[in-house]
Amino acid sequence: MNTRSAAEYHAKAARVLAVLPVLLAGLLTGCADQNPDPWAKCDWMSKLPDDPDFDAGAARTGHTAIVVDVTSSVRGSKAGSGGVDHSGPAAQYVEKWLSGTGTMSVAAFGGTDDIRWVAENWATGPSEKDNEENRRRRAGMVSECVAHQLAEAQAAAPRSGGTDVLDAVREAAVTLAEHRGPRRLVVLTDGLATTGCADLRRSAFEDLEIDAIAQRCRDDQELTSGTLALVDTVFVDLGRTARDQPQAAAAQTDWLGKLWNRLCQAAHPKPARPEDCVVTALPAAEPLGGKSVTRPDDPVPAFPGRTYTRAGANAFFSPESSVLLDDALREITEIAVELRNLDGARVRVFGYVDPRGGSANNHSLSQARADAVKSKLAELGVQNVTATGKGVADGCPKAETQLSTEQKLRCDRRVDILVDQVGRGR
Repeated sequence: MNTRSAAEYHAKAARVLAVLPVLLAGLLTGCADQNPDPWAKCDWMSKLPDDPDFDAGAARTGHTAIVVDVTSSVRGSKAGSGGVDHSGPAAQYVEKWLSGTGTMSVAAFGGTDDIRWVAENWATGPSEKDNEENRRRRAGMVSECVAHQLAEAQAAAPRSGGTDVLDAVREAAVTLAEHRGPRRLVVLTDGLATTGCADLRRSAFEDLEIDAIAQRCRDDQELTSGTLALVDTVFVDLGRTARDQPQAAAAQTDWLGKLWNRLCQAAHPKPARPEDCVVTALPAAEPLGGKSVTRPDDPVPAFPGRTYTRAGANAFFSPESSVLLDDALREITEIAVELRNLDGARVRVFGYVDPRGGSANNHSLSQARADAVKSKLAELGVQNVTATGKGVADGCPKAETQLSTEQKLRCDRRVDILVDQVGRGR
């Protein structure tokens, strides 16, 4: 190569080297633009058997299935209705739910035959084939990646109306039966089934119903003692509904816990193990946001209101008086402490009199009694209270025996406090 040719060669090489960083930067930027999904970092969890990185050993060591209720009572009936967001609070429990299992699946469910898996057979930890740095990095991603899949599931719209919790449990049990090793089912739901053997639309939320519902589910073969055999089952957030839906009182949430624990036990072989059925709750999170999606009609069970009746020896007032007795103040304070913890509760106070007064005085006295109770409740921090004077009482509520004249007069001279749990967004 002559001197001139060598010089030209070196000049060209210099130009190429100068341009090369720009080209590389453009290529790298182009690649980033082509894969803008920040959750691509979770792809390693979804390796299938035909992937070279698939860990067959992990796939054989147990499975966790997480199913998420996406019906209107949990998700809300419209955008901004304050649906329950499980994804964030659940992240701190993922390690516990996945412990001892090599793979996991996540699904959304609605009515009967309506369960969709958004993640199937995902690895719950990095492969032994990974180098040490990748194993450490990926192990720290698991909770975040599972929370993302829960968020994806929550965004799904049901295909059919109604809420069929037991159907979702049965479908998840079929998936779990395909795996060896420990099996765990996590059900994120308010428990308000509106179809099937556990339909609660007409429930009075009384303890006597629980065994009757369990018996019906067995009779209808919607559950058997083998449905959840060898499956550790966790029901999460029973009774927690969207803000625009009816709200459960503490007693009703407890009742739902008893019901689903009973149904869960009936789906396991006897004797039941402590880990067979667990009822728990997540810490409250910010309400679920997101875009509005079309949701089929879902008739939400109406929680029955509670009535506090004070009459007879526990009457709030002396005859012909609207001044609260000392004992009445103590009782109203106890009631107020309970009521002011009920978000969205509507409180109605009804005052009554016995028939011995004049008709003109009956209404004014009953109204004065209702107003006195309302004022005290409001003073103690209870909101949304109305007061109505009903005049002469019409019968004694829940009187199981024939009342004497004096007993009836005492019952007529009463105050009823009715509490309805309505949506907080209404």
